Amino acid sequence: MRCLFVFRHSPWEGGRGAESLDLLLTLAAFDQEVEVLLLDDGIWHLCSGQSPAAIGLRDLGALWRNLSLYGIGGSPWVEDESLGERGVRADDLSIPVRRIRRGRVAEFWNRFDTILGD
Repeated sequence: MRCLFVFRHSPWEGGRGAESLDLLLTLAAFDQEVEVLLLDDGIWHLCSGQSPAAIGLRDLGALWRNLSLYGIGGSPWVEDESLGERGVRADDLSIPVRRIRRGRVAEFWNRFDTILGD
């Protein structure tokens, strides 16, 4: 099964992002082919210099930086327009990413059997 996880919400919106990331890692641990796409405010998951503990949230940075240890191949995909609309550059992100244009996202989704979102 090819599975795509789409993160659209910021990591500061409660536990939604942490739960999605936990599910992503669980599926990868059971040898499912998993990829990640960050859209809209989901790009904030990868921004450097965050202090989630200051607002009582779990720091997920180490999990994002070590996706390959969990069997997730390749860097996450990030939508170019989501970065630009928020004034974020790829250099501002804590890990390398693959970039995709908004007009190509629908075609990209067709590569997967299952799409899950936060």
